[in-house]
Amino acid sequence: MAGQYGSSGQRRPFLGRVDLFCLFAVVPMLLLAGLMFWGNLAPVGIGLIVLAGLVVLFDSWSNRPSKHARPEYDDEDDYEPRGRY
Repeated sequence: MAGQYGSSGQRRPFLGRVDLFCLFAVVPMLLLAGLMFWGNLAPVGIGLIVLAGLVVLFDSWSNRPSKHARPEYDDEDDYEPRGRY
């Protein structure tokens, strides 16, 4: 439990953002589940829906921010010019 807290004392979120590429796997699974319901194979359709939900849940869990993540936008260097390299 103590490992979920960073040095600032904030708790690490359990889930993160869902990657859009996850939809390439989930949408066909849901379409196939709809076809299974239409073809009177409801248990297979329910299994596909559960599997699609697990894929989304795993993807969200694997994309959670790390404990030591810095803020995405930092106010300190907003107006500093950046040179070309």
